[in-house]
Amino acid sequence: MNADLQIRAHTRYAFAAIVLMLLAFASFVALKLLPLGLSPKVQKTAVETSLYALVLFTVAGGAFSMRVAVLRKRLGK
Repeated sequence: MNADLQIRAHTRYAFAAIVLMLLAFASFVALKLLPLGLSPKVQKTAVETSLYALVLFTVAGGAFSMRVAVLRKRLGK
């Protein structure tokens, strides 16, 4: 695969991870602030899951961003 295509692909993956991270954060905020009528146990589980998703997408976005930086450095861009 061409290095430019790899850079474009990994950049898209990084942006997708950022969007998913924002959605996970929005779900966390909604779970904490909106009265959804959930039991405390279900709400706690949902909040924990959204926080784990937030961390996962943050790490994934960082990994793809680092990969783009390495590829750009290798190409001399």
